[in-house]
Amino acid sequence: MAILDLSQFTMNEDEAREVSKLIFEAAITGGDLAEYHEIETGIHHKTQIPFIGSLGLVGAKVAGCDRNENPAQIQLTEKFWDPELIGDRLKHCATDVNALLKLFKKAQRINPEFYDRIDAEEFAVIVAKVAEAMTAMLNRLVWFSDKAAGNVTADGGVIKDGVDVKYFNIFDGLFKQIFAEIPEGAANHVSIAANDELNYADQQVLPADAGLKTLRKMYNAMDARFFDAWQKGAQPQFLITRQLFQNYQDHLEDKSLAFTLAEVKDGVTVMSYRGIPIKVRHDWDANIRSYQDNGTKFNLPHRAVLTVKENIPVGTVSKEDLEKIESWYEKKDKANYIDFDLKLDTKHLLPYLTVAAY
Repeated sequence: MAILDLSQFTMNEDEAREVSKLIFEAAITGGDLAEYHEIETGIHHKTQIPFIGSLGLVGAKVAGCDRNENPAQIQLTEKFWDPELIGDRLKHCATDVNALLKLFKKAQRINPEFYDRIDAEEFAVIVAKVAEAMTAMLNRLVWFSDKAAGNVTADGGVIKDGVDVKYFNIFDGLFKQIFAEIPEGAANHVSIAANDELNYADQQVLPADAGLKTLRKMYNAMDARFFDAWQKGAQPQFLITRQLFQNYQDHLEDKSLAFTLAEVKDGVTVMSYRGIPIKVRHDWDANIRSYQDNGTKFNLPHRAVLTVKENIPVGTVSKEDLEKIESWYEKKDKANYIDFDLKLDTKHLLPYLTVAAY
């Protein structure tokens, strides 16, 4: 199958003749993982993640020379990295875009120049789009991957019918882990009523103060140990879906308070709630609406997570693998190939360092 689909494309000789005239559609990719997560490198199968607990109570009244031994212990617990190998290959043949040779620079010779497109303009476009798709893939898998992922009708899952679940069932992502460790009714869970509505239209109706109340409840649900970590230098962050954030902004504007909760960092205006930055995850919205749709409603379209980067790390062998793309021309096939390979896993480490709203 051709990478460049020309079925909806027409052009005459007087129209666009070079790459600079192309208009690229914007893609929602989610941005750099390092903005939201600590990146752990050098991980392999069953690499240990140790947790060292607190000692407990010490210090008692001493009545004489003899004293009893304190039985307190420091408890060590663990989780394990279990990264999966992820990769893909795309094939590009020059004859697939023959009709576009007036747009891209023409080959001066048929063999090999016509077939070898590694340095050609259209191949640069393809590589750029693969890199963009890899960024979207990383954010999708880190949050939405689920070993038990299934389609709505065939498997009773949440993946939209017609979408291949092989792009989702690689490992258990953060939402799968967070939902298991912070279930409904947990002290650090905040309910969002609109998620339970039975159709798209009703799910979009949020009370005027839903965003503000959600953030307030999340802040108030923070564990004492979470506050302690914050005081000791941890940097909390609100990660939030777009409509919930817009609802929050609208409410502030209606109350003429928006300016009081915005701050400027490095020349960029950053919204925050009680000193905690708010980061809108447009990629969450894109994934939910594109892939978690049962034909009547979306699966939990409103979500927010309050945590620290170090509590939701992403593990890989090497950071370079996350963006490395290999490309070559194969004479035997007279085709151009693009490969990428990486190992990836993610972990939700300490539930008390997270508040989840869904």
